[in-house]
Amino acid sequence: MEYLSDIELYFCKTINRELNYFLLEEDEFKHCIKVMRNKKGQEIYATDGAGNLFKAEISEIDKNTLKAEISKVITYQNSNDNITFCIPNLRNPERLKFALEKCTELGLTNIVIFNSIRSINKNINTERLNKIVLSALKQSLRTFLPEITFAKEIKSINIINKSVIYFDQHSDIQLNSLSINKSEEYLFIFGPEGGLTEEEIILLNPCKIIKLSENRLRSETAIIKAASVLL
Repeated sequence: MEYLSDIELYFCKTINRELNYFLLEEDEFKHCIKVMRNKKGQEIYATDGAGNLFKAEISEIDKNTLKAEISKVITYQNSNDNITFCIPNLRNPERLKFALEKCTELGLTNIVIFNSIRSINKNINTERLNKIVLSALKQSLRTFLPEITFAKEIKSINIINKSVIYFDQHSDIQLNSLSINKSEEYLFIFGPEGGLTEEEIILLNPCKIIKLSENRLRSETAIIKAASVLL
């Protein structure tokens, strides 16, 4: 990956590849013009969240929109597209936020958030979570925006034709013994504080149960540790 550690990265929703320009609108426009004080003729970088990095020059600035002419496109491959983390809706929203931020920074692109029987917080603020991963994507200069889906309960998660791995401290199998095959789809299931119930684990069968650590970890710590090993 061409790593541009000193750039400010923006997210563009509107791209015209035929005419070779993109638009920055709403919050991205405000940050680029009002906060970063960019002017017409200056060079900026943006991503579409689908693996493309655009280098461009600002050509027009209107009241709420800017247009930038694309001079270079770098397209990256998603090396983690066969890995999905299924994360319980944690009791503390800040811990869930922290886990999502770090997983995005590490390159995770597929996330399912589910309510388990032992989940205390049943509410999910989808808009806030999507803003969190977008901010983390820009901060870490990633080009793949994580796709977050939501499941009301664990049986709503589609496990058909997927390799299902559930993390449990009582397993004798260590994570570092797992070999990832790029041709397979993997679902890594994390439990809330106290773990999944026996009924929920049965719904995941056939699944492989793996241990992350000899020590008991908070859910968000387990999620980040797994991401750092697998991604």
